[in-house]
Amino acid sequence: MTPPRGRADDDDRRPSPSGESVAFLILGGVVTGGGVGAGLDWVFDQFPLCTVIGVFVGFALALYAVYLETKPR
Repeated sequence: MTPPRGRADDDDRRPSPSGESVAFLILGGVVTGGGVGAGLDWVFDQFPLCTVIGVFVGFALALYAVYLETKPR
């Protein structure tokens, strides 16, 4: 039997991510952004600037990754 039009199959739905996976995505983004920023600070000798920017960029990209994980298809 086919589902009525306009409704999604159960196969089309993604399981919602756990809070643990969301937390690790955000933590990973912040740590990665901070690491890249610290590396750039070491190369360009601009200690706090690139690290702070990297942390914020990493956080923003992590929030975008969480959005992609949670949005419906």
